[in-house]
Amino acid sequence: MSQDVKRLSKTLVVILAMLTAIIPLAIDMYLPAFSQMAMHFSVPINKIEITISIFLLGFALGQLIGGPISDRYGRKIMIFVGLFVYALSAYFISQSVSVEGLWVWRFLQAVGAGFAGVNTNAIVRDLYSGAEGAKVFSIITTIMMVAPMIAPALGSFIVVHLSWKYVFIFLALYASLVFYLARKLPETASKKKSQFHKNYIKIITHKKTLLLMLAGGLGTSGLFMYITKSPFIYLQYFGVSEAVFPFVFGVNVLVLMIVTQLNIRLLKTYHPMRMVFIGLAVQICSGGIFYAFHAVHTLYTAMIVIAFFIGSLGFIFGNVIALVLENFKEISATANAVNGVIGFLLASLIGFVVSYLHSDTIASIALPMFVCACSSIVVLYLSHRVK
Repeated sequence: MSQDVKRLSKTLVVILAMLTAIIPLAIDMYLPAFSQMAMHFSVPINKIEITISIFLLGFALGQLIGGPISDRYGRKIMIFVGLFVYALSAYFISQSVSVEGLWVWRFLQAVGAGFAGVNTNAIVRDLYSGAEGAKVFSIITTIMMVAPMIAPALGSFIVVHLSWKYVFIFLALYASLVFYLARKLPETASKKKSQFHKNYIKIITHKKTLLLMLAGGLGTSGLFMYITKSPFIYLQYFGVSEAVFPFVFGVNVLVLMIVTQLNIRLLKTYHPMRMVFIGLAVQICSGGIFYAFHAVHTLYTAMIVIAFFIGSLGFIFGNVIALVLENFKEISATANAVNGVIGFLLASLIGFVVSYLHSDTIASIALPMFVCACSSIVVLYLSHRVK
């Protein structure tokens, strides 16, 4: 690592965290607005829930396209293009007059997020490796987790005092700020002139890496299922007010931040693979309890088991990314793109199914969360067995 990059390290981490935060802000900030948006467009709430799955789908596509372009032509140009598309789409979302228009602009916003976001992990992988890389990923994740903690509260304030439209105007302004700060990022891509399809083939034919990606995607799908259904769980099922919603939602983020810090400490002793196994074991236990007792849960018991489930991702997020990218230093953005595509496509498809099978009980969300955790640990075990 050059002396210039070392001097930039703290600033670099903060800017990368802010860049990564465009994704959780886009997903979490408008959750308190679901009911208001459903009324505005005169549609059932599940029509608004679908916008999360649409975002995940567009984000996956953005990474798929942006990753290899970044490896070949540079990280910064794709960050700038992505942030521009993200900001412009966010503004046009605020001007939508139909739910179909909302879906289209939401998809384009996600593509822009994919262009920009795919480079965060790639830049880290360009500069760090092994356990050091896992620690940096975890530090960025910790800083980034401030976004989903404050996003619903900020969104709730905007919704109550202005309207849902200003949530997306805020996102456009935030992306513009990150665009300005991103000028300070170093260019780390090797810009190796390899063919895109050869890079993809190299990655997806690497059995251990592919299984790791599937395990990570299944492990994090539960998070996006929960995010998709959290307005229903809290606002409708348990009758929480829009003003209180950010606090019950924020408990999960706080636990996730604590577990992520614990993960950073434990990485001094344990291998990242072991930490992922621990995280998935916690997911299975908490997800199983959530489903087994879904009919008798109070708001507080549901909050506890969900907090354990979401918090366990602190052992999964950074460690899976570090393990996946370890074998692809020269094409790390492409590898990160494939990882993102697999993860977000899984989350998107599962989210569509969960929204389609919407019911008036929390069993319809608890069971898929539990099944995804069980499936993830099985796939992770298979990846561990591959040489």
